Amino acid sequence: MPRWNNSLENNCKDLLDNTIKNIRSNLYQKLLLEVLESGIENNKKTIEKYLRNQLMLPTTLARHTKGYWLSRGWSYDESYVKSKENKQKNCKSIYSQQTWLEKINPITGTNYTAEESDFERNSRRPIRKEYWINKGYTEGSAAQLALDAKSANNKKGADASSTTPIRRITSKRCVDYYISRGYNIEEATKLVSNGQKYFSKEMCIQKYGEADGLVAWQNRQDNWQDTLNAKSPEEKARINRLKLTKGITISKAEKIILEQIKLSISNVTHQFTLTEANKKHYIYDIMANKKIIEYNGDFWHSNPDIYPPNFINPRTKIKAVDKWEIDRVKLQFARDQNYEVLVIWERDFKKNKEEIIKQCIQFLTQ
Repeated sequence: MPRWNNSLENNCKDLLDNTIKNIRSNLYQKLLLEVLESGIENNKKTIEKYLRNQLMLPTTLARHTKGYWLSRGWSYDESYVKSKENKQKNCKSIYSQQTWLEKINPITGTNYTAEESDFERNSRRPIRKEYWINKGYTEGSAAQLALDAKSANNKKGADASSTTPIRRITSKRCVDYYISRGYNIEEATKLVSNGQKYFSKEMCIQKYGEADGLVAWQNRQDNWQDTLNAKSPEEKARINRLKLTKGITISKAEKIILEQIKLSISNVTHQFTLTEANKKHYIYDIMANKKIIEYNGDFWHSNPDIYPPNFINPRTKIKAVDKWEIDRVKLQFARDQNYEVLVIWERDFKKNKEEIIKQCIQFLTQ
């Protein structure tokens, strides 16, 4: 067992904690061990030089930059969050009402009032009508220009969100925001859920009164819908898939089929969504290579080889003949979109699992 020089260890820790600072824990321990094993002179200047060389630390980057945190062992997402948090701590934003409340209005010679502060901070943002009023437009024209700017921003953000995961850690409405800040998935999900409850119709009415509360709530709904409509088709499909699969129980047999297919095919999509022009969504079990496999449970889909047309499912209250029509329309829509479809019934799978799995793989690969 090596015997460490306690003085060298203490000097190294002091430099890491108080001079270089903010080293990620796993990298911290690695650097400490390297110093102790290096046999370098126990001199703080020598140790600091060694540490900076190992880290290749830039000398000009501040804490509000991503490079500062990346060089200290943090991931890109973590560095993004930490740089943003430090920037917010050290800067007074011109978009903050408090910033303007502390300033002197040159016209009145006194501090800005709350109303004046709101106008000033909003006049810096093209998505607010105050910005355009400040440029000489009438209030009506300014409101329309602000709406156009907001729509353009929503589209730009939606396009970026489909290719830039970093955007999801900047929104408190996403679990990624809280996970990047140290919460586990369960805690993050709960925090997102709680946040969504804060803007209910009832809370708006309670806060603003019935008339203004309904207007505020409706504006929020309209803005949300505009944002959703601006997203890419791929992002819309992802969101709809998450909504539609809530509460859906995947059968053990379907999971077995999916796992076996994945051993042979890499580009498999589970719970694949197609959307009609009237916004109706259909979700299919397995898709690959423009081919769809639907696994139908005998009871839930009223297998016609087992149940008569007038059978009423005691759980869903749907008559067998009606369920068959629902499934027919769903499968026909997929075929109309140029997808081939294979239906696997529960009874057939139970009779010969290996043969059914082989049939599924052949269908998707041929």
